[in-house]
Amino acid sequence: MFVGLFAALALGAEAEPFSSYTNHAGNVVSGAVVALDARTATVSNAEESVKLPLSIFPESERRRIAADFLLRQGSGGQVGLLRVPVAVKRAITGAEKAMARSRKRAEKGLCTKEESDAFCEKSAAALKSYLDKQVESGAITPAERKALGR
Repeated sequence: MFVGLFAALALGAEAEPFSSYTNHAGNVVSGAVVALDARTATVSNAEESVKLPLSIFPESERRRIAADFLLRQGSGGQVGLLRVPVAVKRAITGAEKAMARSRKRAEKGLCTKEESDAFCEKSAAALKSYLDKQVESGAITPAERKALGR
């Protein structure tokens, strides 16, 4: 049954740039994730829309599905769905707090605006490098990184 659904979804790939997801059985579904909840994803293409249980996908594909859905929706406020590793969340939070402290120091006259801007640029570059390494190691997917806005 699912094989037919996967084949049908793959046929409409020319109309729009769709993502492809592979289930546990090795079947590929192509389409845009248009709806997502804790148990199901609705994948749609030019020909049809199918609601699929997330349990048929490996964890890595579920993470990509969640990230792709968030990117499509433009909802950066729901990053919790991505299951980003704690170390990555801490790195992002730490960099953001350090940059905010630097800006406050500049506002209070404890450093110049230029010094604060230089610090923020270095912090952003270090965070970018760290996230690049996390993508390379497989800790996060490129889609998750993009959904994080980094």
